[in-house]
Amino acid sequence: MAEPSTTAIASTTAGAITVASLLPGIDAGTLIGACAGATLFVMSAKDLGIATRLLYLAISLSMGYVGGPAVLGHIFDEPAISAFVFSAGVVGLGNKIIAGIDQIDINRWFRPKN
Repeated sequence: MAEPSTTAIASTTAGAITVASLLPGIDAGTLIGACAGATLFVMSAKDLGIATRLLYLAISLSMGYVGGPAVLGHIFDEPAISAFVFSAGVVGLGNKIIAGIDQIDINRWFRPKN
């Protein structure tokens, strides 16, 4: 069973997405795909706090809507699918990249080889 706060966040987000999809210039399918992917990511990240989940939800949703069709548009014909896949994975990928950068030893690149 989902936590009450998580359910409240999900229902509030769904309502906001419904209202936003009615605005002119907004692609409703892409927005719904990005929302679904962002929600999937946030619901699967159970070890994070609520504030972190909300922040990741906003990042994932916005990146999925803007970046999904641009980055994955050549793989998927439907922008909603691109937005879903991109928003579900963008935060995890970003965290992996940051962790990899933290482990780089730049001094090793410039040391003479023995």
